[in-house]
Amino acid sequence: MQIELRHLKGEDLNSLNPKELIPIEEALQNGLAGVRDKQMDFLKMLKKNERMLEEENKRLTYLLHHQQLAMEGGMRELDIGYHQKDREYAPPPMPMTFRVQPIQPNLHGNK
Repeated sequence: MQIELRHLKGEDLNSLNPKELIPIEEALQNGLAGVRDKQMDFLKMLKKNERMLEEENKRLTYLLHHQQLAMEGGMRELDIGYHQKDREYAPPPMPMTFRVQPIQPNLHGNK
């Protein structure tokens, strides 16, 4: 078994005849095909995860944008409501009137 493993690693191949090299070559090709299949599966999984993350990012960006718009709208409503309440509770403006006093003679001035 150790000898076979060494042959698969490419060691001590000079002592083998061509018929003995064929099964080693096939085993290596099968192993290489298996490794490539695993790599492809892994890459497909990465691509799928990338698409899912991009979609999630788009969804969260959309939600964030709408929340920001709602907050801005809410702030505008609060601001408008605040100014409306100022008008509702503000005392009426004082009329600009003057009170006319009757003219009375100055009793102290002329002696």
